Amino acid sequence: MPKSTNVLTPVLLAILLTVIASTVALMAKSTAAGYLSNLNLEHPELAKHAPILGFAPQRTSRRVILIIVDGLRLQDSFGRPTMGRLRRAGIDTTAQSHYPTISRPNHTALVTGVPPLASGVRNNTYRSPVLIDSIMDRLQAEGREATFIADVSPSLAYLFSDDFAAMYYGNWTGAVAKSTQLALARGQSDLLVIIPGAVDTAGHDHGGDSLQYRNAVTEVDRILAQSLVNVDLSLDTIIITADHGHTDDGGHGGEEESVMRVPLILAGAGIVPDALLGKVDLIDVAPTIAALLGIPAPGHALGRSLSEVLTISAADKEQLRRSDRLRIERNTKIYKESLAQARTHSQSTKRNRFFLLSGLFAVAILLLWGARKVGALVVDWRVLLIAVPAYPLCYYGLLDLLGQSLSFSALQDQGSEMSNLMRFGLIATAVQVLAGWLVLQNRVVLRDRLAAANALVLFGLLVAWIPAALLWALHGDAPHVEIPGSTVALLIPANYIAVSTYAVGATLLLVLEIIVFFARAVDPRVRIRRLERAALRERNRLLIEEKENE
Repeated sequence: MPKSTNVLTPVLLAILLTVIASTVALMAKSTAAGYLSNLNLEHPELAKHAPILGFAPQRTSRRVILIIVDGLRLQDSFGRPTMGRLRRAGIDTTAQSHYPTISRPNHTALVTGVPPLASGVRNNTYRSPVLIDSIMDRLQAEGREATFIADVSPSLAYLFSDDFAAMYYGNWTGAVAKSTQLALARGQSDLLVIIPGAVDTAGHDHGGDSLQYRNAVTEVDRILAQSLVNVDLSLDTIIITADHGHTDDGGHGGEEESVMRVPLILAGAGIVPDALLGKVDLIDVAPTIAALLGIPAPGHALGRSLSEVLTISAADKEQLRRSDRLRIERNTKIYKESLAQARTHSQSTKRNRFFLLSGLFAVAILLLWGARKVGALVVDWRVLLIAVPAYPLCYYGLLDLLGQSLSFSALQDQGSEMSNLMRFGLIATAVQVLAGWLVLQNRVVLRDRLAAANALVLFGLLVAWIPAALLWALHGDAPHVEIPGSTVALLIPANYIAVSTYAVGATLLLVLEIIVFFARAVDPRVRIRRLERAALRERNRLLIEEKENE
């Protein structure tokens, strides 16, 4: 094993590694922080094409009231008086949410008929106006208007602020009920979009399988009863659904059944009670609302009108289906062509990134070899086997506590889970620094101790960096026409944070070792004490060997 004979080389390498580790920590943290927002696409391909406007059947509803109960699971929507009454009066079915199962993407899907992958709205960090066609745009084109009402979830207010003629937002008790009653009394809006947020808040705070969550559903059902007390179902239509559900532990965003399947209740004017429906997605709601109001479906929509539940003539149903088919075919073609172009570009990007990573890895190996050759690091396998695994074992063990089976649902849209990932990383960093510090204590010669610390940091950074680098190479494209699946979507920011916090730990460990090196190198009393302790350990070892030989 090469040992340093030059005191300066391990010191210089330690300083260089400190600079590298601190730079890596800052870059990885910045990448992790921007990951969610980079998934959004402000200029989707559909928005570059004019909306295709099709057939509008005869109007059958004076007013549509769309109620999006934020975070309502399908199984928890049953047994509630108000929702039960509307189920019995109309149609009770199930709708499929869209991945990522997060509020803003699916609020957008509900009023545009475009899923998150095509709309570009992929999570709640999206802040720009949505450029694709919506129900509100179609109403404005007819000189009609829409109203938005919410308490704790003003997502559509951010995204479609110019498209609503009136907006009511307040987080005081009874805000939704009072605002709905005012909007109904005002009587000028053809569409009311209402989003109560208490269920989603309870899901995040206590989990979907909690008493608090079920109580929140009961409370929202009571609020709906107050809100809709003056609605005349012979003239108006009520649609109740949800943007997503919740996992038992609380969270959404992934593809679990409990977050993907949501209720869909349609009742009132224009709806055939107990009509049979096939598969329904949330993107089918917008074209159906448009048909009820007698306007063309949003021109970028990929969803269909649920014509089988509408009280329009058979001829109008057939014409509506043909119109839907032409619109969906055109828009699907645009999206698929943009996807094919993006994949071609992505393949080229991936190749370039793999070449870059191969070069960086070769540089790291050369640095390892050269530094060991000159004695700037000492590869002590006992030190490495104890300290290097300390971080990943601790970090990924803590990550398992998120309880979402490595799903994007672990990154709930309230944003606290990024903080969880960072906190877990810092805890694992403390474990790593402590493990490294302890295993280096037995080294007597200061230059060899610092050289062993250099090896520990360099090997550890490689262990943390390789998986994050591979994920970056495979899924690092921005803007993202495609987005990773649920598990990978969690692992990417988790690994960036792992690199960042590991690099912080490596920096701390090296700084401590550099301080120890200089403090002890300039203090002869410390050096004498260390040599005495080393001599004592050696004498004890020899005595033990003599006794064993006897």
